[in-house]
Amino acid sequence: MSAEVFPLDHTGRSLHEDIAELQSLGPAVRVELPGGIIAWSVTRHERLKQLSDDGRLSRDAQRHWPGLPDVPDGWPLAPFLISPTVLNAYGSDRHRLREIMEGAFTSERLEALRENLGKRVPLLLGSLGTSGSLVDIRAEYAQVIACETLCDLFGVPEAEWSEATEAMRNLLSPAEDADQANAQLESAMGYLAALLAGKKDLPGEDMATTLAQAGMTDEERVLALAVTIAGGVPATTELITNAAYNMLRHPEQLAAVKSGEATWQAVVEETLRRDAPVQHMPLRYAVEDIDLGEGTVIRQGDPVIMGFGAGGRDPEVHGDTADAFDVHRVNKEHVAFGHGVHYCIGAPLGRVEASVALQALFTYFPHMELAEPDEDPQPLPTFIFNGKAGLPVHL
Repeated sequence: MSAEVFPLDHTGRSLHEDIAELQSLGPAVRVELPGGIIAWSVTRHERLKQLSDDGRLSRDAQRHWPGLPDVPDGWPLAPFLISPTVLNAYGSDRHRLREIMEGAFTSERLEALRENLGKRVPLLLGSLGTSGSLVDIRAEYAQVIACETLCDLFGVPEAEWSEATEAMRNLLSPAEDADQANAQLESAMGYLAALLAGKKDLPGEDMATTLAQAGMTDEERVLALAVTIAGGVPATTELITNAAYNMLRHPEQLAAVKSGEATWQAVVEETLRRDAPVQHMPLRYAVEDIDLGEGTVIRQGDPVIMGFGAGGRDPEVHGDTADAFDVHRVNKEHVAFGHGVHYCIGAPLGRVEASVALQALFTYFPHMELAEPDEDPQPLPTFIFNGKAGLPVHL
């Protein structure tokens, strides 16, 4: 194993520069995560697909990560990686939990969510302001759609949507003060537990009912909702935000979409390829040694992060224009939603939300402009998600 470790920028400010450098260094490169944890980063498209389907990689830290006892107290990635969720399960547990989760994302439910979103979006757009108003599209539009759609998916009574949204935000953005953060987490998880308990007496056609009636422990049920929030809200928010930004930076491509020369589905796929919401998906663990060639061997027990965002910018797949946004691109292949056995269950819903939200936004506000057209918005302060801290526009 090489002693060299790539200095990954944890702030996300040099996200794509880091990815390009990692791709040039080999099929997998050792990087330092927050807390001094050393892991392999995989950023080449074909290697990502190969390893995603490789049974020699597990997501079960309890069973397959010898370094788990050495994780420092308060490690920011610990709650996401160690909880017994479908993301972290291995073998028969993964199959059981994934089958239950998939039952909550039927085509019938997806169509109902699409119809409901189509009814809500005009009301949301009407509340944003009038032509010329300064609005943060990320906070006031994209994130609202992401949270409300999960309320609808979970079967939250509409009168409780503000309470449910607060619970989601408490999970995703806890306070810096440890005591306050713990109180927020306890409150959010308590809300989800109460929602599930209520579905036993008043079932509906929703995800909470599916989980309440499934063969799961109470902890697994609550965590299933929590992991859906952790993955669904940020990913959908950034997908809509990144796509809107790309359209505003490329007015000629926006004109092509409006004329019917290109589609909003094409905009969504090209955004997923070039600006995937999730850049680095932590963590997997080698169950045995994995030889990737080029002198690179991932040893048993080594942690691995999957650079799914980098897979769409791989020049071996997309050539010299891999970094360019082009809605007319014929090959938009990407692994933004993962690949193989852990492919994102909510991917179809994310695509629906983005397509509906974008078409409505640019139809309702046809003259929308970036508030600072010559400046890129500040990136999110994280190496995991790829997005803007805000997207201010004039409507």
